[in-house]
Amino acid sequence: MQAAVYTSSIFLGAGSTPYETGPTVSDNSFTAEAVQASPENFQLFTINALGIAELARVLADNGESKTWISQSGFTASFDNGILVATRGLVGEDIMAASSPGLLQSLQAGGGTSSRIIEKLDSLNKIERMTFSCTVVAAGTETINLGVREATGRRFNENCRGETLIFDNIYWLDASGAIIASRQYVSPTVAYLRSNRV
Repeated sequence: MQAAVYTSSIFLGAGSTPYETGPTVSDNSFTAEAVQASPENFQLFTINALGIAELARVLADNGESKTWISQSGFTASFDNGILVATRGLVGEDIMAASSPGLLQSLQAGGGTSSRIIEKLDSLNKIERMTFSCTVVAAGTETINLGVREATGRRFNENCRGETLIFDNIYWLDASGAIIASRQYVSPTVAYLRSNRV
């Protein structure tokens, strides 16, 4: 789908589905004018497993840590572009996550790191899962950011735990910042794709 058509469909609500994730954000902060005025305050979120493709705007900005709220009302928190929490998704949210060494591995061109993901189990108790992760460079790609294209260095991250294996993808710009990613959330949600606009 062409970037302009894709973005127009999001502004018009065509990217939403009957799959409810939370209360729809009904203010006027998701207009094309708002995005054009301050594109750094917006991201595109895609969750294929839930049929979601929509805009998200900054809800809280603590410098390296940002929380974004989507048009359908769920939130996702990132630390330097690395997903650390979600709230409001139908299915299993990430209550908290940490990935010490991941950003350094990405910026160094590859390496290893660990990851801890905390989620609620069926009894609403925190369940902690640990993973060993390997990051490898996968060349340079042109990335469709919805309203424009950008060139980024792609990195694949393979994470292995006792009962779960998943693969994340990150695209970095020339400064080493993450401009787009596809990161694992849970078995029911699968992956959240996020990118700058």
